[in-house]
Amino acid sequence: MRKAFAILLAVLPLAAACVETFSPSVKITPSLNYVPYTGGSVDVTIMTDLPWKVVMDDDCPATVSAPYGIGDDVITVTVPATDSWTTTCIKVVIYASSNSSTATRTEYITQGYKPYVAASGQISTVAPEGGQVCLVVTANDTWSASCATPGVAFSPAVGEAGNQPVTVTIPANTGGATRKITVNFAIDGDSDSFEIYQAG
Repeated sequence: MRKAFAILLAVLPLAAACVETFSPSVKITPSLNYVPYTGGSVDVTIMTDLPWKVVMDDDCPATVSAPYGIGDDVITVTVPATDSWTTTCIKVVIYASSNSSTATRTEYITQGYKPYVAASGQISTVAPEGGQVCLVVTANDTWSASCATPGVAFSPAVGEAGNQPVTVTIPANTGGATRKITVNFAIDGDSDSFEIYQAG
């Protein structure tokens, strides 16, 4: 009996030594962790010896090519187009588990915002001798102003994201007839215009 107990004590450390804890390693290609507002896909490389599964938030619009698997693999996360005017972040959580433990790795995919610019104002008419029209430009990126009518000036002519007052200076109308002046505000991917009428 003592001999059997001694053998058991000798075997237990060996059995314990055979139990390994696997930690999954998940890598996302840094140059591909961004998609534009028009949508796109990101390849995620999973490296582990364990069974794994992918979990995303219930309201996440993205889809994954393989929600679960075993061992090394490459999955594709597909992100649809968005109408959001702000940057959004998509969280991808990968769980790898054994009989004794579960490890997780979280990666994030950034989706760009849909470009947006709009110009608004209360006064849209000026006298024949010219004048000023005050507008507010709302945008989510850097914008620039332009006008095909000679002599029209903007202050400022370029602006940053947010709500910014803009003064449009209209020169005298020497043509004798009422004219329509269209001022344009543009950012990369979107534009808006505001019409100003000037008596002759």
